[in-house]
Amino acid sequence: MQDQTTSQLNKYESLVLLHDLLERAKLYNVDFEFSDNMSMREYRTKLEKHIIEEIHPYRIYDNSKVVPGQWATYLPDPSNPRGRKPLRRNSYEKLCDALIEYYTEQMHLNMELSYLFNEWIIFRRDETSAKKASIRKFISLWRTHIYGVEIDGRAMEAYRVSEITPKLLYRFFRKITKDRTYTKQMVNDIRCVLSGMFSYAIERDIIQMNPIRDVDLRRLSYKPNQDKTDNVFTKDDVWKLLNYLEDDTDPYSLAIQLDFNLFARVGEIAGLMWENVDFENRTVYICHQINYEPELNDDLTFSEKKMVTEDYLKGCTSHGYRTEYLTDEAVAILKKAKTVNPDGKYVFMPFGKPIVTLTFNKRLRKYCEAAGIPYHSSHKIRFYVASTAFNGDNLLQVSRMMGHSQVSTTLHYLRDVNQDKTCPDVFENLGKPKNG
Repeated sequence: MQDQTTSQLNKYESLVLLHDLLERAKLYNVDFEFSDNMSMREYRTKLEKHIIEEIHPYRIYDNSKVVPGQWATYLPDPSNPRGRKPLRRNSYEKLCDALIEYYTEQMHLNMELSYLFNEWIIFRRDETSAKKASIRKFISLWRTHIYGVEIDGRAMEAYRVSEITPKLLYRFFRKITKDRTYTKQMVNDIRCVLSGMFSYAIERDIIQMNPIRDVDLRRLSYKPNQDKTDNVFTKDDVWKLLNYLEDDTDPYSLAIQLDFNLFARVGEIAGLMWENVDFENRTVYICHQINYEPELNDDLTFSEKKMVTEDYLKGCTSHGYRTEYLTDEAVAILKKAKTVNPDGKYVFMPFGKPIVTLTFNKRLRKYCEAAGIPYHSSHKIRFYVASTAFNGDNLLQVSRMMGHSQVSTTLHYLRDVNQDKTCPDVFENLGKPKNG
């Protein structure tokens, strides 16, 4: 290890090294003060000296009379009748390294699940491309559905990583699903958090196998999924809403109107730039999105949200980049927006800044109430647009405009925007065959 202070190391490396050392100190009841001015080497040397001299129960001796240059000691071994096994190396330094490796492994075996979760989250933040929204979801799932669940009188977070077995995980999942309060999707989300933690533990050489891979979730009981067929804007509601907004030139109103004329997400509407709009060819190129994300602190709290402009789209595939056609109504809306914001970088810039999803939804709710229709979130506009555009034969085209890489994703968006409960047209060909 280089002689560096924690302030000279990158955040992730410093945190992992410091956590390892502090966990060792806690495991062996060593109360050392540690400051940023003390080098990691100094702290490690001090701690390892204590472990070798105070924690290691066996004498270290020069065995060179038997083998030249050899040093030896013993390690605890409960399987051996004498309760120990020999450890030999060809130098004192290598013997000490082997001892530290052994006690580090013992520290890993005694690492609690709560510590592993914290370390995994920091790893996902600093070393992977995980989105901040995903990390927030992981933390919420952990705190709400895993932390505090007791199995055999012990909370899940207090179990050591080495104690987690498929049998224990089965008992955990059976406990949270026995009253059918969890949907299958929710349980899958919880499973993903645990699986990610154990996969990371494998990378750190803490465990060798991911225990959750042997857990069959099909054997559990689930809460039935809510019928969301009608949870979407209807054609009548959209007609009322857009008529109510027709003469409104507020940037949020115009953005909502345009959203009903494109296959775009709200983040893509917010990231739409004038350079992406081609009035002559009646097209708009979707290639940016804007998100407002908080920063994750090392203590797993969140700081204030900041605007992030991303040049990749949801799904992170090339399918997200797409050119969409502008209808007459869409052209008219964009021309109004150009009059309101002729010199801005982005199409919609209330108060000189791009629109915010939270405010977009607040305005949408306000407008829905004023128009006398049920409110649905901005995401449901995509459901409406996809369902309205689909004619039974153009699934591939609709999927392409939605920016989906798989048509199965598009099928999820199709809803009954007419919401006719009796559906008389589907009965037309039943009964006695009609004469041609």
